[in-house]
Amino acid sequence: MRTSVIKTAVLGLTVASTSLFAEATYSPHKYQQNDWFAEFGGNTAMYVNPAGISETDQLEFSAAFFSSISGEASQEYVSLTFPMDYKHTLGFSFFENGASIDGGKSYGEYAFLLGYAYRLMHCIALGLDVSVLYINQFDEVTQVTLGADVGLSWNPLNSSKFGYLLVGVALQNIAQPAVSMEEDGGFVAPGFFGGDRDDAYNIPSNLNFSLFWRGFNRLIEAKAELSLIDVFHSDKEGGDGLNPEMSFTLTYYLSPHLGVRLRFTKEGYPVAGATVNVKDVSIFRYLALDLEMSHDDLYAKKNRGFIWAVKLTSRFGDTREEKIGEERYRRLKIEPENDYRAAMRLYLNRQFLEAAYAFGKVQTKYPAFHLVDQAAFYKAKSFENLRMHKAAKSVYEDAIKRYPQSDQRAKYHFQLMNIDYKEGKYIDAMAKYQNIAQKFGESDVKADADYVAGQIKFEQGLYQESVDLLAAILPGNANYFYARYTMGIAYSRLGKFDEAENCFRDITEQPVSNQSERDLQDAAKVKLGHLFFSGEKADIPAAAQMYGQVQPGSPVYDEAMLGIAWSFLKVNKPDEAIKPAQWIIKNMPESFLVSEAYLVQGYCYFIKKDYNNAVKSLEQAEKRTEQPVVTVAARDSARQAYDAMQDEFDSVQVKALDLARQLPTPRVQSKREALQPSFNKANAAIEDYAAFTQKAIQSDRFESNRKRILDDAGFTLATVKTKMGQGAANSEAAQELESLDDDLDDLE
Repeated sequence: MRTSVIKTAVLGLTVASTSLFAEATYSPHKYQQNDWFAEFGGNTAMYVNPAGISETDQLEFSAAFFSSISGEASQEYVSLTFPMDYKHTLGFSFFENGASIDGGKSYGEYAFLLGYAYRLMHCIALGLDVSVLYINQFDEVTQVTLGADVGLSWNPLNSSKFGYLLVGVALQNIAQPAVSMEEDGGFVAPGFFGGDRDDAYNIPSNLNFSLFWRGFNRLIEAKAELSLIDVFHSDKEGGDGLNPEMSFTLTYYLSPHLGVRLRFTKEGYPVAGATVNVKDVSIFRYLALDLEMSHDDLYAKKNRGFIWAVKLTSRFGDTREEKIGEERYRRLKIEPENDYRAAMRLYLNRQFLEAAYAFGKVQTKYPAFHLVDQAAFYKAKSFENLRMHKAAKSVYEDAIKRYPQSDQRAKYHFQLMNIDYKEGKYIDAMAKYQNIAQKFGESDVKADADYVAGQIKFEQGLYQESVDLLAAILPGNANYFYARYTMGIAYSRLGKFDEAENCFRDITEQPVSNQSERDLQDAAKVKLGHLFFSGEKADIPAAAQMYGQVQPGSPVYDEAMLGIAWSFLKVNKPDEAIKPAQWIIKNMPESFLVSEAYLVQGYCYFIKKDYNNAVKSLEQAEKRTEQPVVTVAARDSARQAYDAMQDEFDSVQVKALDLARQLPTPRVQSKREALQPSFNKANAAIEDYAAFTQKAIQSDRFESNRKRILDDAGFTLATVKTKMGQGAANSEAAQELESLDDDLDDLE
């Protein structure tokens, strides 16, 4: 066994022997090694080769005691080795050596060793240890010095058939602990590479070759060491240097728990011993007791005697492989979950393109992850929210093939149906609806499919079929409010006003959880107001009350204000009716209802016989109504711009989808960043066209009121001018206007 500590111990014993036996001569070139404790490849491997602790499989503790029968000399140590993970291992040892002499004086050494081993690859490890030595020379001189070793280990064989083999080479004392020759002691700097010095003796550096083998189904263990002592020899010390010393140990296991040992030390003396071990006792995964005895030299040839040693070794906790397995399992479980949650955060924050990439990473990197099918779903939804319908459809279709057993399959099919609906492909959407109804009739998706199918039937003017489908949407479903709203309009167009009222009132009485539902609730209140205003049983106060419940800021607030204006006008309160009309004109000049607000204002002035202002208001009503808000030319221009951008947008979709299928390497990241400007440009164009399309839809809805407003404004304007004496009262038109005049007079 070697180590800075043990070498120093031997030196100390040699120095001690000089006092005990006058004929002994101090000869540091004749360096000896005591190998009682060293076990290359085990817990105490630091004493031989620090790289050897990389083979320690568990948290391992060892303690040993070595002594002569007389008790004149003894050595003790404790050692702890901790495998941090597959590559990193730490070791710590405390060593004490002592010898007593006549007169009560003693020689003692205390050493602290910290070792580290790093597994360079599967079978090769590099090790380093640093030692701090405290030396007490006969109670007269004390000193502290340092040492260090480096080593390399190679494990070329580890099989059940051929056994286990570990080979090592170490340069011991690459930093050489020094023993001071001065009486003042203190700190003594280590030496390097055998450099000559006058203040201290450098403990020699050694080159150690070690071999450990275990085989024949763990029946036999063999250990051999060859040390070249004093490789950086100084001529001032005498001797030749490079002194070879060998040791050999053979252990035969009579049973898995009992072995006998024979060893020859580097000094050539035999050692007999036994080892006993047990497994899984209380907190110990392994517990071993080693006993050895020899008849050896202690100080000089004439002082031969019995030497005995005892060593206890215990192992705790999980093995290295168990830790690695747990870490791999943890990573396999936690890392994909972390990435999935990160992707979901992006999705919920409406960062849809980044979310598509993030969900794509989960899908690509963790194909066995239990939420990978949901990752595919949200990746497609992210593309869908960006109006990248082609990319979204590709992901849904791929997911249907890739995850045939997933409980997300029904959602994949529904989203494909929903995309067809958004694109106006009603026949394709209804074909997919029939497939969903047949295959997933019992799933929650069926209600969502019913909703979309009901909307399609409504758009097609098949109101009763729409109602039949939408009636299946029950409270608690995310589409319940919207289904009831569409049903209310459908019933109105079917002339079933009581049913329509029930649908709209149901919406107004339900608790809302978000702004979208709150807006829809306001829209239902406006629809109820319309029913009460112009239904079979008109109830103007009830209508006004409903209009008045709509909150400012609502998308239908202008319509509610107009309803209030008409309600007051209906009950002959022009002063009250004119206020909401003027509010619309002033505060919502871009509203489609401004022209009708001017019409109401004109009626109010007419009733109040303020004919000049009536004329102005009615002329504004005509002017704002004559030209469509969205012209045919504007529609053509917007469509051409959209078609021109669509090819570029399709290309962006293909590239974005391809990048979402790749791991976020630096190259992929740079491609994503390069795609961003093209996406921004195309997405802005798509968003602009979508906004224009929505405005066009509102314009088309306004068309149904256009002729009525023009007619009413024209008739009333002619009536006003007649009142002012500016028209031909006996004309046919004037006669018709007189009838309108009479109707308006009835309001006064």
